[in-house]
Amino acid sequence: MGRLRHLGLQKRIMLYVVVGLAVMFGAVAVLGLDAIDEATRLVYRERLSTAHTTAGILERDFARVAATIEEAHVELFPSSGPRVPAGTATRLLARFQRTGDVYPFFAIEGVWILDATGQLLDEAGMPGGQAATAREIRARIANTQAGRLAVLPAAGSANGAQPFAALALRIVSSPPTIGPIVVIHTVSLSRSEPWVPADHGEPRAPGAPRPTTGITDEYHLEVVGPDGITLLGVGADEHPGQPSPHFAAIRDLIATGSAATLLHDPGGDGGDAPHVMAAVPLGSSPFHVVLEQSVDVALALPNQLRDRLFLSIGFGLVLILAVAWFTTRRVVKPTEQLMRAAERMAGGDLASPIEVHAQDEVGQLAESLEAMRQRLNVAQETIERANRELESRVADRTARLGQVLRKTISAQEEERLRLARELHDETAQALAALTIALDRTRDDLDTRSPDTRERILEARSIAAGLLEEIRRLILGLRPSVLDDLGLVPAIRWLCETSLTERGIEVSIEAEQAGIRLPAHVEVTLFRIIQEAVGNIARHAGAAHVRLGLQVTSGTAHVTIVDDGRGFDVARTVGPAGSDGSVGLVGMQERVALLGGTIEIRSSAGGGTQIVVDVPLAPEVA
Repeated sequence: MGRLRHLGLQKRIMLYVVVGLAVMFGAVAVLGLDAIDEATRLVYRERLSTAHTTAGILERDFARVAATIEEAHVELFPSSGPRVPAGTATRLLARFQRTGDVYPFFAIEGVWILDATGQLLDEAGMPGGQAATAREIRARIANTQAGRLAVLPAAGSANGAQPFAALALRIVSSPPTIGPIVVIHTVSLSRSEPWVPADHGEPRAPGAPRPTTGITDEYHLEVVGPDGITLLGVGADEHPGQPSPHFAAIRDLIATGSAATLLHDPGGDGGDAPHVMAAVPLGSSPFHVVLEQSVDVALALPNQLRDRLFLSIGFGLVLILAVAWFTTRRVVKPTEQLMRAAERMAGGDLASPIEVHAQDEVGQLAESLEAMRQRLNVAQETIERANRELESRVADRTARLGQVLRKTISAQEEERLRLARELHDETAQALAALTIALDRTRDDLDTRSPDTRERILEARSIAAGLLEEIRRLILGLRPSVLDDLGLVPAIRWLCETSLTERGIEVSIEAEQAGIRLPAHVEVTLFRIIQEAVGNIARHAGAAHVRLGLQVTSGTAHVTIVDDGRGFDVARTVGPAGSDGSVGLVGMQERVALLGGTIEIRSSAGGGTQIVVDVPLAPEVA
């Protein structure tokens, strides 16, 4: 079910359609196959009925033979006594030939007349057999009612033709006495033409071609004896006198005298194709009539129905699937267009209109989504205008703030310069004059007053210390070396006074040391370096410091690296930092005012590295 939920709408609909069609066509196939099976059973019953009809034709001809004997016995046989006049068999055989009776499956070859004990009394057309043969015939008809024909295996043939059957009839005399036994010997009329039951009884001149009939009316016919020998064969590939290839399949039917229709597949026995075979017993004889047709002929109609069923199901399934595909495509395509439009909207594209041509609920949804897009587009444009106005105001105020900050820094530097000059010109000179005056007073005092002399020396020491501190303060406020000699000498002085005096080894790498940068750039870079050097001196605990200055491609590049204890940059200068450093933040603000960048990298125990890049005016670059 999880995979089903991830299928597209059209695939899911087609899956439902396929399942429904499979169920529907499966039911149709089951019903159709059941009807085809019923048609197959009808074919089997029809073939069995045809076999019974063929056996009935043989039995009718046997009855005609018996009727001819019954009609002739009054004339040919005496009314009483066992004596049979000489030539009776010949006259009876001539009577059969004179009447012109034509039997489709056999011909009468000879006549025997036996007495009640089986002794041969007269014969015609076929030499009399041995006494054992006559007694065997008598024994076989011993239990047969008088006047009832018995069909027995043939005793032989006079002209080498295939023997078919011996027809034995016990004559009933009037008044009733035990009459003779008349045995009619027959030979089979086998032929290679197929057996067509519909042609039976149709008049046809000797040698005339058989009328054309449907191929499904043509059969191969066999009459098989109880020993499996083929007595009669009609149709191609039939071999009278040889064992029947069907005997193994009908052995049980012959033994029980039953009738059935079978699907016989010779397989490798004879290489013949499978065929439908109907076998029925031949009256009171031990023979079986076998009709056969190839499966392709006998089951042509059910096979055609099956093929048409599968073809119709396949074609119908493909046709309905094609119709379902195109139908669902017409339904799903607007949905896909709507989905792509929604994805565009989700991606921020509110300018492209939603063009979905549908008149159903999808069309209504598209119209609603288009109205929402228009409102969102208007709202977005309003928000963008407000944002632009706000950004403009922020940029204007940021610019004003930068100007104010630059003016403030400039004012600070100017104020520092003024204070440094005033301290140098007034306070420092006054202290110097005070020191000189104290020296003169010391020299003029009476040496005999040591206390007064000590006080004067103490006052002079205080004045000298104050003078030194004021001079250091003057250099801190605005070192004159920065204004007189430039940035690199000022950096060297700063490192010597702040780091070297503390025992920290300093290396300064400066390319183009004599070049002068714009005054505001030099002051900004000096203050940044001054803040970094002060932090190293106060907090880093470093042993080595490397400071580099490089001016290339219109950019002043400053690098300050120490091997001190380091610190957490994000915690110290980040927006969420709780240990904010005013000095570091000031460094960032000074660099930002010049449009430059500053990068601070540090880790606990790994030292600190500060990289500053500041753009310069074209003439400086």
